[in-house]
Amino acid sequence: MLDKQSSHSLRLARFCQVFDSLLPLGFCLSSAVRLPAGGRFWEEGVVGYLRCLGTILSALTCLFCARLTAAEPFLLAGSGEDQLVVYSTADYIAVEPVLRAYKAQRPDLTLIYHELLTQELHARVLDETGQTADVVWSSAMDLQMKLVHDGYARRFMPAARGQLPDWSHWRDEAYAVSVEPAVIVYNRSLFDGATVPSTREALLAWLQSEGDVAFQRIGTYDIERSGFGLLLAARDADQSRDFWTLVQAFGANQVELYSSSSGMIERVAKGELALAYNVIGSYAAQRAQTAEALGVVLPQDYTLVVSRVAFIPAAAAHPEQGEDFLNFLLSLEGQTILNDDVGFPAVHEDVDWNSTLFPENGLTRGYLEPMGVDTRLLIYLDQARRENVIRLWRQALGGPL
Repeated sequence: MLDKQSSHSLRLARFCQVFDSLLPLGFCLSSAVRLPAGGRFWEEGVVGYLRCLGTILSALTCLFCARLTAAEPFLLAGSGEDQLVVYSTADYIAVEPVLRAYKAQRPDLTLIYHELLTQELHARVLDETGQTADVVWSSAMDLQMKLVHDGYARRFMPAARGQLPDWSHWRDEAYAVSVEPAVIVYNRSLFDGATVPSTREALLAWLQSEGDVAFQRIGTYDIERSGFGLLLAARDADQSRDFWTLVQAFGANQVELYSSSSGMIERVAKGELALAYNVIGSYAAQRAQTAEALGVVLPQDYTLVVSRVAFIPAAAAHPEQGEDFLNFLLSLEGQTILNDDVGFPAVHEDVDWNSTLFPENGLTRGYLEPMGVDTRLLIYLDQARRENVIRLWRQALGGPL
């Protein structure tokens, strides 16, 4: 027989599992999930159910609104009949400078920009049996590589091909458009002049010694909800033998888990979190320019680098327009705009990275660990491997391995 507390806990867990099943694949809530002490989660009585129901109804409302917004593309109208259709996971407002710069060169062209979630974009390309977008541009490197590997891309040789590093393209079909580090963000006031950890070893030592500051004030990706977070965790596990020990320290400090970088960045900027790990550097650096309390550190032992990968679909409706746009994105001009105005560090080797984005320890190409655009990315889509990483993750957060 279950006691009253355990019964409430079980019912609530089942209720939330049903809700989870309603979420579309890849949808990200900005709210955090805090890991409770001992790995248990319960709310007692009717009040608990009402609290959970209120949260769920709010989330469903956000979900409904998000889907409506995602369904409406952004339109930059032209004077002629030519069209360019782009599927992208980047926020339109973030990349608008480079889109408008390209549009200025093509006043005749109508640019139609679909802002999509990573899984939604992937599914749309798979589901469209006829013509599709002219450029597919996504931060989900593994999913992009899967599409390209399975024959969904057409060959294209950009004019800037010689100025792109070897790791940044595959078979003249898939191209990295940016070089974006995964960083540590911290709140300057909460550290109050103390040394900020700049390596995983230093971060582990800080977590084990600074309980008052670190406890319930650490954030990182929820790898069970974020495919991007899972990719970073799998790479960390490959790169560092001590990664799971670090995750254990996260669990001991009741880490808050997030499905997006933006949620972590805002909580750190407000002082609600002291530090967050594996945050997308371009987003953090841009926010730090307006949030004085927000500090950004590139790990000095190794810095994982992700890229937004673009390709021209084999079934593109207007492939010549897709080639022209991707050519612009990879050109010196396009890369300079992405680097300086959008905040996506350039992959083009002749563009100097914007040093103002990472003033504390700079951004140099020497110690970065880029994820190459190649078939090794497909390893992270292997279901057995993903399940194993998630199993180790859960175990590390909940107690010793």
